[in-house]
Amino acid sequence: MPLLARPSRRRAGPRIAALATSDAGEVLSQAQVLVRLGLDGDEWAQRIFERCGVKRRRMDLSEDFMARTLQGRTAEIEHDLLRQSIAAIDALGVDLSAVGTVVSSSLYTLGCPTLAHRIVDHYEMDPATDKYHIAGVGCASGVPLLRFAAQALAGQPLAGQPGAQALVLAADSMSGILTHSAPTDPKAKIVGSAIFGDGCAAALLSCDASAEGPIVLGTQVHQIAGTLGAVTLEFESDNSYLYLAKDLPDLAGAGLMGVLERFLARHRVARTDISHWMVHPGGRRIIESVQEALELSDEEVAISWDALAEHGNVGTPSIFYVLEETLEQRPPAPGEYGLMVTIGPGVTVGLMLLRW
Repeated sequence: MPLLARPSRRRAGPRIAALATSDAGEVLSQAQVLVRLGLDGDEWAQRIFERCGVKRRRMDLSEDFMARTLQGRTAEIEHDLLRQSIAAIDALGVDLSAVGTVVSSSLYTLGCPTLAHRIVDHYEMDPATDKYHIAGVGCASGVPLLRFAAQALAGQPLAGQPGAQALVLAADSMSGILTHSAPTDPKAKIVGSAIFGDGCAAALLSCDASAEGPIVLGTQVHQIAGTLGAVTLEFESDNSYLYLAKDLPDLAGAGLMGVLERFLARHRVARTDISHWMVHPGGRRIIESVQEALELSDEEVAISWDALAEHGNVGTPSIFYVLEETLEQRPPAPGEYGLMVTIGPGVTVGLMLLRW
């Protein structure tokens, strides 16, 4: 876990005091995924896989797993999400006794009790701990998860007492929605199969005045009207996949600069003040669309490209991977600003302004 810089001037408010990611599954190259999904030899699929920006990703595409129905995979998926979450929380290296709220999220879940309930039970946390699980937000989750956790902390007990911190978990098994290729499959299924991977992230949000890490200065979620069908989970009796509309990147980029400028103006921060841009690694065209819309340089989105290449689009925890890589590769200096940009179902754009 990287050491998070202490800001030059202390301000009251929630801070991302700790962050860690964990991975599960087998590391597979794009060529290996093509074979596992029965797409080897499909020239169109090969071109998509080669051009999407992903080099490798962690997935469970074993013969036994792929032979099961979506319902038949449920117990194993829920177990894997819990195992990944425990690994990420342990990597945080923090005392959970002051955590009064646990917020967990995954793109979808068929299990019960929720991941948040299982975490509280595993760590024998205070039975009065507030527990929430959010499903269906997907790639846009980073901002609303932290936003919700920050709101939960408002008015909570003082630092050092139970409730002064919130634990945020984002975990996805994107393998769980992938199925073997069939001649009748739509091309949209192949596009999704080319980019998604499995992953998990944990973050500790703290209002403790002595906490280190970037302060969350502001958040906003912006849902684009008329785009509910642009990202959907498609389920059939023997087939499932995440449908991504061809014009999704264009929808996400249109008007994004205006939304961003109004958001920053409310916080009296100029676009040129942002030193660290954390763009959702949703796929090649998503990164390119955001880069063009916000007039970002190649260097400013380089870490997003790295995250996409090494992990794929891991859905719910994606932006946390970019934040973690930013902290490791380009440690922010005290006083510098950072901005998260997430894009997911809805279509919803998330913006989060950070200051170190």
